[in-house]
Amino acid sequence: MVGLVISDSFLLVGEWDSSLDYLSLKGVSKIDYSEPITQSIFNEASLSNILASSLRKAQETFNFSGKKVIVGIPDHFVEHSVLNIEHDLSHNEHMEYIRWMDYQKSRPERKSVYIFGQIYYPSQENIHICTISRSLIRTLKLSIAEMGGKPLWMGPLSSMYLDGKGERESAVISRTGNKYLFLKLQNNIFDIGTIAFSGGVPRIISSTDNSEDNVFSALGFEANNEESIPVFCAQKLGRQAKNAWELSDYRSSVPFENIKLESRLDRLPFYEANIFSALITNQAINFSFNFFEDEGIIEFFFDEVYSEIDDLEDENEVEKNGQIIIDQTKDIEESNEEETEIIDENEVGKNKKTPVSLSSYALAVVVIVVCFIGFNYLKLQNQINNNFFGFGKNFKIETSGVDQINKQFNNNEPPLDLIKESRAISTAVIKLLTQTDLNRYNGLTITKSFLSLEYLSGTNPNIENILGLDPTSFTVEATGSDSTVFLWYYSFELPTAEEYLTEGKIDKIDLMVQLDTTLTDYNLKYFEQVYTRNQIYGPLLLWVKGKGDILSASAIVAKLNDDILLRKFVLFNKTDRPNPKAGFYISVLED
Repeated sequence: MVGLVISDSFLLVGEWDSSLDYLSLKGVSKIDYSEPITQSIFNEASLSNILASSLRKAQETFNFSGKKVIVGIPDHFVEHSVLNIEHDLSHNEHMEYIRWMDYQKSRPERKSVYIFGQIYYPSQENIHICTISRSLIRTLKLSIAEMGGKPLWMGPLSSMYLDGKGERESAVISRTGNKYLFLKLQNNIFDIGTIAFSGGVPRIISSTDNSEDNVFSALGFEANNEESIPVFCAQKLGRQAKNAWELSDYRSSVPFENIKLESRLDRLPFYEANIFSALITNQAINFSFNFFEDEGIIEFFFDEVYSEIDDLEDENEVEKNGQIIIDQTKDIEESNEEETEIIDENEVGKNKKTPVSLSSYALAVVVIVVCFIGFNYLKLQNQINNNFFGFGKNFKIETSGVDQINKQFNNNEPPLDLIKESRAISTAVIKLLTQTDLNRYNGLTITKSFLSLEYLSGTNPNIENILGLDPTSFTVEATGSDSTVFLWYYSFELPTAEEYLTEGKIDKIDLMVQLDTTLTDYNLKYFEQVYTRNQIYGPLLLWVKGKGDILSASAIVAKLNDDILLRKFVLFNKTDRPNPKAGFYISVLED
């Protein structure tokens, strides 16, 4: 498992083994950004440039390809809010109301967000709402997928503490200046607020919990601490700050506590290191807020969540015990008669007391031995090509594995699925850029089977009709004082063609000639060769500026032969100052 922690000025990346009985961390690295992302959090183009380069550096140490990737973020990247539930309304109706409330905030232009909600059962009193930058989520999701990783989960630190530590009731605090933001879960009811201390005396500045006594009691500031709940903090507080919370059930976090370190870690920032630790130990990763999934409201029920976790642990324990039996069986087979005749008197006494367990154990051993012998006998029949399963002399067991591998090694043609992906991307690019105004795009990204765009127009661009696809997500936002111009957000799952399309005529040599003779403003960037099982690819990034050159480059790429594959297309632009720049990520099959 690969983990990422996104901070304002750097990211942490590391890998751990989640298949073991214990938590084993292989290593963690700190990668600094070229510039802070605070000012670019809603600008997908700038954010992509900053994060993408940092993630590529991270991949030099930890390979993302084929691995699940989870992402943790500080809570200041998220807007937390609470909505009381109207039991007559459905989840969809609640979401529509939440979106309407968010619209009333009159967010600045181009500050598009995703909205997620979580209800705690069985109380169902309110909805914990998280609002987060759409650009941040999309950039991370696409960047991870581009490097071959599988975006599994993304969420804030507070969710990892409130939902993932196994405590039914708890609170998370974070210090800003002389104030503390608290997020509290009590009686399956979520609340948020701010508290400060004056002369060591706590004072509630704001809270969604209308009962001040309840807040003080839960946080442990009342004389009677029977109703207090654990208070977690990922920050490193000073002695004076800790003294302010001495009456509460305060639990400071220690980075990588109870986690086995396979290598020595460099000095890491305390707060972000705790976020990374929470990623590793989070027990509710499959049940809590997941910003990589679609917007909506999810339900969180502690009894169901942790009963499933317990069931998984029981299954793992059964597998572990089964392996122990297998190992013991091997020991029995290898032991000689003299060793088996030597029996400890104490063991005799134990065996007399547990006849049922011994008989069950003996039966399991017999079954395992029989299966082992049977499997090896079948394997032997396969090796000698004996007709075991039939009486006919013409029946044989075919051994095609070696032949198939040799055929694969001798096959220099690129995989058909990659060709289809390339054709699907180039076809989508041609359709969109020829049937819409390129200067009206704020952004366009197409990679593998995913397409997302942001388009500024006073009328509906009907992107779904141009592509002939139903969008997986679609939103519209009015911009300007008169609300006559709109931002149209689309995302699509891009299917590949079922049939093989006719191969293009432009080869590797013709490509360079076409670029030199057709384009006026472009540059090429070459990367190290990528070695697969039966091919060698030369990654190539083609950057093109200007509307005319981008259209010409798209036409050239659409005519490439099967030795040149288009893996990704990105378009950056600002509709208020049109100056489009497009990137074509190309893989060239080497001889």
